[in-house]
Amino acid sequence: MTVWYGAAAAWWAPLERDARRRCGPALRHRYGYDYGEGHRLVYLLSGLDVVGDPDPVDVTITFYANPPYPTYGLPPQDSPRVHAKVNATSKHRYPDGALCLWYPLDPPDRRWTSDKGLLDLIEITRRHLFLENYWRATGGHHGGEWLIEDAPHGFGKAG
Repeated sequence: MTVWYGAAAAWWAPLERDARRRCGPALRHRYGYDYGEGHRLVYLLSGLDVVGDPDPVDVTITFYANPPYPTYGLPPQDSPRVHAKVNATSKHRYPDGALCLWYPLDPPDRRWTSDKGLLDLIEITRRHLFLENYWRATGGHHGGEWLIEDAPHGFGKAG
């Protein structure tokens, strides 16, 4: 029987290393199992500072053995779901409220992959939340400005 990647120290130890050093006790994790979704590894980050946000933001990052959403051919470990400010308005979110952080069909150098580590994913999340804040402050769905290049939407159910 093959060990699920999220339970293998050879996968999660390098993934977590830099994030644990930077975030300390603000970064916690838990393992779960659901008969419909299988194993999952959830990282909970308390109090991420984001430019433009008066209050620190809590972030949840979930890795699934069998994701309950399309991964567009990407391996599950490269397709986590990231949730933060769940009810915030954004042009880059999936229907379940997860942040749409990259275009799934981009090459690996233009999207996050697990070999880049959890800290890199956290920083991508911080940048995304800042971009959302700026977009909302400049008009949101009524002409708000997204400060960096963003992928067109309409690709399957990508955000």
